[in-house]
Amino acid sequence: MEKISLKLYEFYNLESELNGVTNQQTGEKISAGLLAEKLKLTTKYWLTELAKKVAAEKATVETLKEELIKKHGETDETGNISIPMYIDIVKDEDGKIVDGKNNPKFIEFQSEFNALLQEEKELEYKPVSLSELENIESDGNYPTFFKLVVADEQA
Repeated sequence: MEKISLKLYEFYNLESELNGVTNQQTGEKISAGLLAEKLKLTTKYWLTELAKKVAAEKATVETLKEELIKKHGETDETGNISIPMYIDIVKDEDGKIVDGKNNPKFIEFQSEFNALLQEEKELEYKPVSLSELENIESDGNYPTFFKLVVADEQA
């Protein structure tokens, strides 16, 4: 096993690279992810283990994000908490926003969350060799994952 230090935002990137991305509003699959590729079973096993670790770290960050939203947000009449990006919004006759001021609470939230995402965390993983990936023909680009790939003589 190896260790690498990643910024917390890179855990989000790596999770997307491994599992793919789906548009939350439409349900449309934007990218399939590396785990959807045809892989050797042992490679898929180690990548699945990696995906579990990455998902756990992402869940921790999401919990902290929710705490920040509660700290800076406002509760609406249905009990939901949110932080509008703009305040004093002016809409046209079609309901589209034409004017508004930046919400200082949103700016504070964004600043704190971005600072959190810059923090580093160590990740323990099994290195993946180039030879394990050589048969994959993919349109995807996996820059964070590529940090975990080693030349065959090192694996």
